[in-house]
Amino acid sequence: MATHNDLGPVASRRGAIIPINWPYAKRLGGHLLHFEQKQPSRRLWPAVRDVVVFGVQIWYLRGVKVREEQFRVRTVDCQADGRISIFSLMQYLQEVADGHAEELGFGFKKLSELGGYWVLSNIRIEVDRLPRRDDHVTIRTWPSGHTRTVAAREFIGTDRDGSEMFRAGSEWMVVNKKTKRLKNLFRLDLELPGAGQKALPGELRRLERRQDYRTVERLRVPHSSIDMNGHVNNTEYVRWGFDALRRAVKLGTHIHSVQATYLSEVFEGEELEIAVACDPNEKFHVLASKSGAEAAVYLMEVFC
Repeated sequence: MATHNDLGPVASRRGAIIPINWPYAKRLGGHLLHFEQKQPSRRLWPAVRDVVVFGVQIWYLRGVKVREEQFRVRTVDCQADGRISIFSLMQYLQEVADGHAEELGFGFKKLSELGGYWVLSNIRIEVDRLPRRDDHVTIRTWPSGHTRTVAAREFIGTDRDGSEMFRAGSEWMVVNKKTKRLKNLFRLDLELPGAGQKALPGELRRLERRQDYRTVERLRVPHSSIDMNGHVNNTEYVRWGFDALRRAVKLGTHIHSVQATYLSEVFEGEELEIAVACDPNEKFHVLASKSGAEAAVYLMEVFC
């Protein structure tokens, strides 16, 4: 028997190294989440082999498969103080979520066959501390239930020693490529789990529009902000939101939480007006709308 990443006994087959029967339990933010590594069935060995080559671990949380990936924070992902930027962190979360969705059979390829694609509808990130340049970060993610139009996904990030750094809850929808209308998840036969453990306490509510915004910036959407689905990637909205806030107010040095609620798609060449608001308890708010339109395309809240 060999060991892998000091996690415990492993088995090897067809070149794969698979940790087996090593329970992991850690109290995170008042919630006891019990992750357990299990040996997959024989028919899953080839898929597992391919995943393990890229440093991905297989875990289970109350019967729901959990994906784990490790990242080293790159210089290009850091802001001026050496910490990872929030929008870069969201790119890491998106990468892990995408890989897990593919692994579970409802990723980009499957949705393309069904004439749709996933869009992020709502996300909240709670931060204990942001990783710094060259830090090694482990991110675990798992699906945690769905309704007719919304599928939930959770994230927890830890450092090399296993100490929690951040956690997040998110909600996703499937959009029809042609009609741009939401698809009914109950009719897509994606085998989404009905329910699961949540990373954040309480209900993940959508942000609501305030009345005291003031416009601070106008921008025309560049080609570089467009992703594989042909629209602005969700992380770009957060990048623009932080840029607008830093031009208008003085943000605190420590970000406790960030939430973004997405309301409609934005495409290359469209012009956005970005407005901000703040309240006395160190919460800052962003609203973006298309120029000349009343309806918002996204809302954001930052708590410092």
